[in-house]
Amino acid sequence: MKREKRLTKKEQKSAGLRATQVDDGPRHHHHHEHIHCTACGKHLDGHQFESDPPSAVWVRCEHGTEFACCTGCTEKTRELLAEHDRTGQPVKQAAMVH
Repeated sequence: MKREKRLTKKEQKSAGLRATQVDDGPRHHHHHEHIHCTACGKHLDGHQFESDPPSAVWVRCEHGTEFACCTGCTEKTRELLAEHDRTGQPVKQAAMVH
């Protein structure tokens, strides 16, 4: 069975698409069970992402990597990811807290 042809990064850019905007089908979270907030370092449990309303969310950088954060730390996490996207350096994450 042959794979379907995908656009190259150059073709995506010329079409006005970023890699995170290309539809690759359903998104799945392949994260480890031991999750911490990117901004404050607080330990997060999986059920916090699914509660109503959620007390934790996933935030995606422009490269497509997902980072967990508390709902109260969403803005700080977005700032950290914006710096990461701008500079190309690793995300400056807070120390893990238990």
